[in-house]
Amino acid sequence: MRQHLWRWCLISFIAALMIGSMIPVTGYAQQGSVPVTGPTGPAVFGLNTHLATRYPDATTMDTPAALVSELGVTWAREDFHWHRVQPQPDVWDWTFTDAAMRALLSRNINVLGVLGPSVGWATPYPGDPSNDVSYYAPDPDAFAAYAQRVVTRYRRYVNHWEIWNEPDHPIFWRPAPDAAAYTRLLLKTATAIRAADPSATILIGGINPYDTTFLREVAAQGGWDSFDVLAIHPYVDPYGPEDGNLAAALTDVRAVASQHGQKPIWVTEVGWASGPGDRDTVGRTNEQMQADYLVRANLMLWEAGVAKIFWYSFKDDTNNPYGLIRYGSGRADYRSRKPAFEALRTLNQQIAGATYVSRRDLFQLNVVDNFETFATWQRVSEPNGTLRPSSRARSGRSGAELSYNFATTGNNYVAFERQPALPLLGEPYAVGVWVYGDGSPHNLKVLIRDAEGEVLQFVLGPAGAPGWHFLRVPILGTVEPGNVIVPGANRRVDFPASLVTIVFDDIVDSFVGSGTIWLDDLTVITGYEVYDLRLQRGNEALDILWSPPGAWVNLATRSSSGRVIDRSGNMRTVEAQGGQMRIDVGSAPVYLWHQR
Repeated sequence: MRQHLWRWCLISFIAALMIGSMIPVTGYAQQGSVPVTGPTGPAVFGLNTHLATRYPDATTMDTPAALVSELGVTWAREDFHWHRVQPQPDVWDWTFTDAAMRALLSRNINVLGVLGPSVGWATPYPGDPSNDVSYYAPDPDAFAAYAQRVVTRYRRYVNHWEIWNEPDHPIFWRPAPDAAAYTRLLLKTATAIRAADPSATILIGGINPYDTTFLREVAAQGGWDSFDVLAIHPYVDPYGPEDGNLAAALTDVRAVASQHGQKPIWVTEVGWASGPGDRDTVGRTNEQMQADYLVRANLMLWEAGVAKIFWYSFKDDTNNPYGLIRYGSGRADYRSRKPAFEALRTLNQQIAGATYVSRRDLFQLNVVDNFETFATWQRVSEPNGTLRPSSRARSGRSGAELSYNFATTGNNYVAFERQPALPLLGEPYAVGVWVYGDGSPHNLKVLIRDAEGEVLQFVLGPAGAPGWHFLRVPILGTVEPGNVIVPGANRRVDFPASLVTIVFDDIVDSFVGSGTIWLDDLTVITGYEVYDLRLQRGNEALDILWSPPGAWVNLATRSSSGRVIDRSGNMRTVEAQGGQMRIDVGSAPVYLWHQR
């Protein structure tokens, strides 16, 4: 059962793909809407700018900084690379960091500084040049001394520091990620930063939220109290923010925090390349899709409770077009803007001064099993747990108690088969279940048998923190080969289909132990995939609407007309008829200012 479909690996409030376009949708009816955390404060949509490390001319740093300001960005994530500021133990060079800080700070742009990676002379690895970048683990004392020197120089202006970048990634911590070694570095560096600036805010170094093994190990090593903010990098490309379950990135991170202490969550990198790149060699995302994803991703993460979000990146790198600016003739060329540039500028302009009100969905949730009849669920193959009635239920008379005991360091799971299989009503685009978690990282999965006899596996997500929450997973996409349990023709669900098995699988094989989670109301999800974030500014209402498959939406309004603004900032007027405005909503979000 160790088959993981990474892009579906956590919960989300999203729907899956629908076929067709321009589907008429009427009203605001919410049937079975799913509660979400909601924003923790005003929207902050920042940018990874890389001025100090990638822009080649310190004397003209105002050129790119002016464009950052034009975007309406109030926060920039900047690298303070060790090899640039201290190329040798007795040499310090502040030319580029000083120039970048002057250019950004003079425009009232706050800076999040990233400390690291290593410099060759500070590591035991002999293969890297002594005065150039190295991703091998450095001497912790030397790194802490460098960090303290940087913070001391800029403490009057920069008060937020991220210690390393992606220490859980094998490219950025060599020869292999080592949570114990990183925790030692984290502890020493945090102490050094606070000695230089007691008011500083410290961030952990941008971890992958879809596998929290590294984060849990940092906590186990005593590193949890050394940082103030959880920084995560929830990349889901080449999939879109909806079918990639982007908004679910916080689920397992919050489960870890529930055990060790809550902290604000920042997304210090998220993005999509507008063509072939490191994470998508085919290039399934074009420039227009990148612009759409930028807006949708920022809004989804903000609405899910992320305090600050930093798009990656400002300018394309060679063969890695994640930027808002095309690579052009080189690193100094900022003349060629992509649609994503206008999308971020428009987003910041329209959100400025607006406050969050609510989210509206048109999803319909229909319960297909409330777990009140237990003769139909039988354990199969692995004797690692039980599923039995429980008085703990989110609603109704009873729910289900799933107890597990994973006794080895191998792959452990427990599976329960529905007899007979549970028909999925209609042609749902997602399935879900209410879960009361135990803080474990173990994944809840479902197996679905389709009309062709193919059995496919879908990952609902980790059990999560204690408390009832709804896990869901889209089921209309093509699954990866590893999630085909019984082969068939096309690796897609062909209807009619039925749910045959629930599986609880240890995501971390090294885990040995037992626990209990609770389930209630196994649900199928149908309806229209239309998203509507509702905000308010003064006397005006703002609806931000999008629909990945495309739809028409009729919105109730007290206005005689409304201003519709597209992702590029172009405006048109829509007249109301009968107290409603009919809006053409496609994959690109539109902003509708009107009176409700």
